[in-house]
Amino acid sequence: MNIRRHWKKLLLTTTAFFWASCTSENTAQPLYGVYCPPEGCGDPELSSSSEAIPESSSEAASSSSKTNALSSSSIQESSSSVEALSSSSQTASSSSAEVTCVPGDSTISYYGPSFSADVAKMNAEERAKRTGFNKVDSIQNTLLTPPQCLADLRQQLNDFVALYGAPVKFPKDSICSDGTTRPTKEYQEYLKMKEEWEANKSALDAECQKIYDDKLKDIEEKINKCLSNSDTTKKIACDLDAMCPLYGTSSTCSYRYDCEDGAHCWDDAENTIECTDESGKSVTYTVEEFKSKYYGKRYY
Repeated sequence: MNIRRHWKKLLLTTTAFFWASCTSENTAQPLYGVYCPPEGCGDPELSSSSEAIPESSSEAASSSSKTNALSSSSIQESSSSVEALSSSSQTASSSSAEVTCVPGDSTISYYGPSFSADVAKMNAEERAKRTGFNKVDSIQNTLLTPPQCLADLRQQLNDFVALYGAPVKFPKDSICSDGTTRPTKEYQEYLKMKEEWEANKSALDAECQKIYDDKLKDIEEKINKCLSNSDTTKKIACDLDAMCPLYGTSSTCSYRYDCEDGAHCWDDAENTIECTDESGKSVTYTVEEFKSKYYGKRYY
């Protein structure tokens, strides 16, 4: 009996403690020696859930960052692949559309020295030398005894500068595979050179004329100095009249001389010249003998 009575008390006490531990208030202390602070332990499930949330959120953020980085890398790689493919396609398209050209039939030809200012100036001086040469030659043929200084000057002036060279030749335009006709690079450079030449030609012509005049003046001064110290006895002048056969019969002309000393002369087929003086006397001269005494004014 006593055991049953104590057993019942034990059961009631245990039951009371059990219901006390199941209260909804947070101030209740858990059983089995677990201590909770004054604010209470709260709902273990909620606490566990709240503790799991930050960890889950952090992991989710980390996973999201990794996913975004992977996605961004994939997009960049895809974009690079698309750009490379596009660039490759454009290059291939450009290669297939490349225009080729071949020279056309029309050509341009010109002589290079004709567009050189230095050559133009040199030519001006050479023209003056030729003019001076002809003048010296003319004076020599009028003098009975030409002085040596005149012969030396003639030799100097006879040293002309000759320019040689092949003309420049190039195609004017090119026929291209796209159906167009384009001017060649050489033709464009030629047009530019010609335009510059024409723009400066007036000033260059004036400079060249001055070079010619100065050179000829220098030659004439040398001629006059030579003659001032020489015997200037002149030959006898003759008017010259040429008589040439009709075309096709003979290419040899005969000449008639009417000279200032009254002689009348003509040449014959034997390279001699027959003369009749004013008294009616006939004289035969060789060509050299005649030229040492007479000269034809027509030539000089």
